[in-house]
Amino acid sequence: MNGKSLTAHFRSDNIPTWPCPECGANSLTNRDDGFQKQYKVPVDHHHPAFDPDWIEYVFTLNLKCTIPECGCGVMCVGTGEVSQEYLDDGSSDWEWFDNFEVKYFQPPLQIFTPPKETPFGVKEALTTSFSNYFSSPSTSLSTLRAALEVLLGEMEVASVDEKGNFLSLAKRIGSLPENYRKIIEPANAIRWLGNDGTHSGYQIRKSDVVDGYKIFEHILEELYPEKKASIDALVARINEDKGVKR
Repeated sequence: MNGKSLTAHFRSDNIPTWPCPECGANSLTNRDDGFQKQYKVPVDHHHPAFDPDWIEYVFTLNLKCTIPECGCGVMCVGTGEVSQEYLDDGSSDWEWFDNFEVKYFQPPLQIFTPPKETPFGVKEALTTSFSNYFSSPSTSLSTLRAALEVLLGEMEVASVDEKGNFLSLAKRIGSLPENYRKIIEPANAIRWLGNDGTHSGYQIRKSDVVDGYKIFEHILEELYPEKKASIDALVARINEDKGVKR
């Protein structure tokens, strides 16, 4: 996962390349004339008191995956404003620039690609988290915590005790069997991040969400190690053939 590809801010002459929702490659590019902006509210440039600070934009961005085998289409919407910035050309001048900020992608970006064996319900829960990354980092972390709950359910970790009372996420994590002990600390880190995302008063940054995604991706790779599975299959084949295939 490349955190730099998740930038929300850009200028129309320097649109980032984002990861594709379908194939996961950093391959989304702007279609011809795909960027369209308009004023959020009408602006009278001839007003005696007009100031560029008055300008607010809304925009749409029509994107497409450049991988021929994929070609996924994506729509992006967001907002924009005008800011005065110093020109880095030695002139010591200032200029006004349009700056834009992403709010939503549809379909949501696949911020990291879960292993193939990841249960469908977990992938769906992650998509919900991904969909909130740009608009509400706190919601993104809260729903990442929910994805952990779904994962534990897929692992058949009990959600209620013998009396039918719901178990807290901390207790569910603590009850993981011995062969899953290696994911306890990472799971607890997701729990703490998710708690901060859920409760008001915490200033959640996108970098906090990226930290959560890196940890969750690690958990999934521990549980569903694709490389290990491919090696196991290779070992089984060679042992069955008693050497090279004849």
